[in-house]
Amino acid sequence: MIIIISTIFLCFFLSGLATLRYYYSLKHSREMTLKGIDALRQLLEIIKLIQQHRALHSGVLNGNQDFKPKLQLIESDLAHRFTTLEQFQLNSSNPFEVGIKALKARWQNLLNQTHHSAEESFRAHSGMIGRALDGLWEIADKYGLTTNADPDVRILATQMVKTVPELTESLAQIRGLSVQVASRHEISSDKKLQLMYTLTRIEERLSSLQQHFPSSGLSKLQDFLSVVRSGTEDASLREQDPEYLFKESTQVIDQLYDCILNGFKTINTKVNG
Repeated sequence: MIIIISTIFLCFFLSGLATLRYYYSLKHSREMTLKGIDALRQLLEIIKLIQQHRALHSGVLNGNQDFKPKLQLIESDLAHRFTTLEQFQLNSSNPFEVGIKALKARWQNLLNQTHHSAEESFRAHSGMIGRALDGLWEIADKYGLTTNADPDVRILATQMVKTVPELTESLAQIRGLSVQVASRHEISSDKKLQLMYTLTRIEERLSSLQQHFPSSGLSKLQDFLSVVRSGTEDASLREQDPEYLFKESTQVIDQLYDCILNGFKTINTKVNG
């Protein structure tokens, strides 16, 4: 009898221990996801600002001095955001291996360099943005967003840390290139080719992501793409106002960033549900 009671007690004890372990693991996973989303938001903001800096810097190098005050504001904002993300990484019990210090050093080096052409500046910015975009995936993977047990979370996380950010970068490249053309009042054959190639890539990617965008935002995005495409085809893009192109493209790109942040909120809700 004593043996039977002991066996029953042991079964209940082990069952309770397994349940506690499960809930502890679930709680830990939720906490990790929330921390990961916080880090992703911060790195996304850095990427967004560097993309804006690339377009404005291209404009300045092509003679548009009106962009200089905006450049200074962005540089100040980026200095603060790099420090914040560095601090997050230092205080994290699960530090990600993006190399924020290396990214910050690369940014400082970019600022200290003398760029002899808008094209050179564009390449330097783009290389850094590419590395930062890789960092989004590394953070998502490190904090379990891309390996979550819920397949809906995994799919949405992949779209919000890879597919949509890559789309924003293609649009940001269109912004930088179109600002170059309008500031220089000249559209070369290689710029035409670059613009048309990037526009095609955007349209291909957009077709599979339309469910994430409000119809009004999608319409505005398509209107902007139409302006750039027609302006590239008939060379009228060189007559556009650089300030107008920067403003319109930034509004469109910001809508995509809002889409990513909404995706993070959905992931948060699913994980905490």
